Amino acid sequence: MYIIFPSRIRIPSNCVFYYRCPEHGNRYVLSIVFAFDKEEDVYHFAFSYPYSYTRLQKYMESLESKQLPYFKREKIGETLVSIPLKNHF
Repeated sequence: MYIIFPSRIRIPSNCVFYYRCPEHGNRYVLSIVFAFDKEEDVYHFAFSYPYSYTRLQKYMESLESKQLPYFKREKIGETLVSIPLKNHF
């Protein structure tokens, strides 16, 4: 029995296509070309747009400013270059 740990790989950009499709009402379609090695293997695909640290911080600050009862953020430390590390719950 072999245990294979999951790994993450980026699919090469020449195998990913994002385009408007007339057959789908001119909506955007994401197509991925991928060859499966073994039928019994399990694969998971994820797609995400780049999301910058600055954009994330601005979003977190906007949530924090609303003083929502279900959102709290607190400083738990600092990086070596004095950037605050914050916990969100």
